[in-house]
Amino acid sequence: MSLRKLSLLGLCFAVHFACGSGTTAGNTNQPDGARDQETGFITWTYNGQPVGMYVPAPTGKPLPIVMFLHGCAGDPIDPSFWMIEALNNIEPTALLLPFRPADEDTTCSAWGGTYDDGERPGLVDALAQLDRVVADRGFDGKRQYVYGESMGGEGVYRLLMDWPTRFAGAIPVAGYTIDKGAEQMAQTPLWIVHGSGDTTNPVESDRTIYQAILDAGGTQVKYTEYPGLDHVPAIEQARTDPAFIEWLLAQRRN
Repeated sequence: MSLRKLSLLGLCFAVHFACGSGTTAGNTNQPDGARDQETGFITWTYNGQPVGMYVPAPTGKPLPIVMFLHGCAGDPIDPSFWMIEALNNIEPTALLLPFRPADEDTTCSAWGGTYDDGERPGLVDALAQLDRVVADRGFDGKRQYVYGESMGGEGVYRLLMDWPTRFAGAIPVAGYTIDKGAEQMAQTPLWIVHGSGDTTNPVESDRTIYQAILDAGGTQVKYTEYPGLDHVPAIEQARTDPAFIEWLLAQRRN
């Protein structure tokens, strides 16, 4: 895709945590279902890629779970990752952190999107791991959420198009999508966030899909546009606003 070029790699490394940063130290090769009683920050590998997960202490009821899809060159597998605190300040919530390196062709679309004919391996693996931890841990199947930044936002759109009744809520920040799948996306509570000055993923794609969802009869879609903010500043601004996380965790799938 022409919108995600090598320049984004520099942006992601230059701004601390702007597209996710951290360490994958401590990863272990564990078979599916292993370590399913541990709490705190846990790591393992799946198909050669690291996966991280934060699990709060048991509450006596099934925990909600959020899957976070990182941006280009991001690495969210860190026990200090911002979303752990943001979620658990509201209520005890598990966080799944799959990882995918930037594509070798530097197009920054490792999760794929609606512009593909099918799901890319990174997204397939992420869903497989979400399925596994929900089953092994007994997480609340009606409270599975997805949040993505930049290329992660592209993955969010793809998931909502392919799995319109799976997630209880979704937030793509500074993502990109073609005008496709609006009828399916309209079936999931969705809050789209973008900066009007984005020079990496131009805001017009999100404006278009937002209107397409409304035209498809969507009543569960929200849209926030930050005037003048470029790509990374918009991502950072969204992270500082607890309203997004509060809204996300308030959604339920019947």
